[in-house]
Parts: sequence; structure tokens; C-alpha cells
Amino acid sequence: MTGGSFYDAKWRSEGNFRPKIVAYYYKQWDDFHMGFHMHDSTEFMYVISGTCTVETKDDLVAMRKGDLIMLDAGVTHRLSVEKGSPCRMLNVEFTFKPCDGIFPSFGQLAQSDTAFSELLERRPDTLVLRDSADVQHILKTLVLELDIGGTGAGRENMTNLLISQLLVRVARLAAEDAKNGAERQIHRYVRTAAEYLHQHYDSDIQAKDVAAAVNLHPVYLQRIFKANMEMSITEYLAELRVERAKMLLARTDVPIIEVADYIGLNSRQYFSMMFKKATGMSPAAYRKSKASIQFLQENQVEIVDIP
Repeated sequence: MTGGSFYDAKWRSEGNFRPKIVAYYYKQWDDFHMGFHMHDSTEFMYVISGTCTVETKDDLVAMRKGDLIMLDAGVTHRLSVEKGSPCRMLNVEFTFKPCDGIFPSFGQLAQSDTAFSELLERRPDTLVLRDSADVQHILKTLVLELDIGGTGAGRENMTNLLISQLLVRVARLAAEDAKNGAERQIHRYVRTAAEYLHQHYDSDIQAKDVAAAVNLHPVYLQRIFKANMEMSITEYLAELRVERAKMLLARTDVPIIEVADYIGLNSRQYFSMMFKKATGMSPAAYRKSKASIQFLQENQVEIVDIP
């Protein structure tokens, strides 16, 4: 294994190298003040809960739940957690090693992903990503694989794929952060709201629930959502539910009377009215039409001229 800067060109130009995890751990800190130190490895620090500060020679970064900081090898830093305000973190450190037949290599990632290549060109010693909850899933999956993934090439392949996914995702989030601050934040709010709708359309949710999940005032969220999506949250949710209902009617045997429950509607009568308004057909007629099309496709008859 070889230490050195994450941005060192040799990882891309002097053969095939890949990241190698050298340390990983969960830790609950409270009233903790670390002395300044550095690593010969690149470090990810993800805040699972609570607050803390990470200080470098150039900056003091206040962090909270969902924040991620990446510290390049050789960056002097220290962690501080105040008394009575515990902070739970997940730390992952990595260096580099030859690929030994396990790909993609670090160089291949740089060649194939624009955001990753741009990150390597910018060379930030310290990279902070706010509200990066989607990174947490990758980190947790990576650590779980390291813990219980067994031994051998299969485990090495999986961990390399996961850390490659992590690096690309971090690079893309960093690219988003490089855009205009206000526009970027609005886009993120709208995207998060849309993701919430896609994950909870089967529940009885309202615009105020979406606003609470995004941590915005409902009126403001409604305004920026409509400006970006060209429809209101209510209209977007209704359209999403109709699309899910169409899929259930066409591709499953879920009884029609239960489809409303599957898409978060308590009233079957309202579901039928909403579905017919959107499609021009009742749920029963839609299912029948799709069944007829499928029957014809499965029983095609070729008509030929008799000589």
C-alpha cells in the first residue's frame, strides 16, 4: 500500500492503482478535543448525529448531521466536540495500491467521469459537503461489506466498486456545490421534495409534510417547486400516483379496489375520478385494454395470401 495525496498524478499515470481502505470505524464523541495531527491517508468524516468542528490550519468547519468532510493526506487537522453535545461519526481512511486485476482503476474513473476529473483538477485539500445523506448509504454499505463480506477477490471487488461509487458521488456533489449557491440550493430543495414524493406517494401526505421533510416553509416550497417543475406539489403527486396506478393495473394482479390503497388514497371513488380525468378511462377499462393488447401480442396471427 502506498500513501500520498489523493490528487497525486501518479495514481493515474504510473500504472493502475485503486483505493485501499486502511481504517474505518464508528465513534460517539462527547467533550472531546483532539490535538492537531495528520494522516498519510485520505480521510472521510461523516456526521451521523450531533455537531462538531473540524479545524485545519486554514479553516474552522462547523459540521452537523448529514455533513461530510474529506481531508487529503497530509492535511493537519483536529476534531472538537463540546461537552453535552455528543457527536456520532463514521470515519473511513484509504490509501492506494496496485489494482492486481481488480478494476475500475483510479485513472479509469478520472477518464470516464467528468465531475471526478474536475475534482482532481481543483485539488481542494479539504472538501465539505452539506446535507449529503445519500453518501451515508454508500459509506454504511461499504463498512458492512468490509465487516462481513468475507475474504478473497469477491470482497475486494465489491469494496472497490463501492469506494469507486463513493468517490464519483462525492465528486458529483462537489460539482453541484461549485454552481451558483442560491440556484443550487433551490434545485436541491426541489429535488429533495420530489424524492420525498416518490418515496412516500403510498402514504396520505400533503404539501406541509413535504415542506417539513425539506425543512422549508410550505408557501416557499410550493413557489420554488412550481417554478422549477411547472406544476404544483399536489399536481406532481397526483400525476405520480396515476402513473403508479397505471403500472399496477397493467402489470400486476392487484385488485382494482385495492389500487387506491397502494398509491396512498383513502377514497376509491376519488381514485376512480382522478384516474379517469387523467387517462380518459376508468381503472377497470384501463386494465381491460391493457389485457387485450397483451392477449393480441401473445396470440399474433400472420395473414398470408393463398396462391
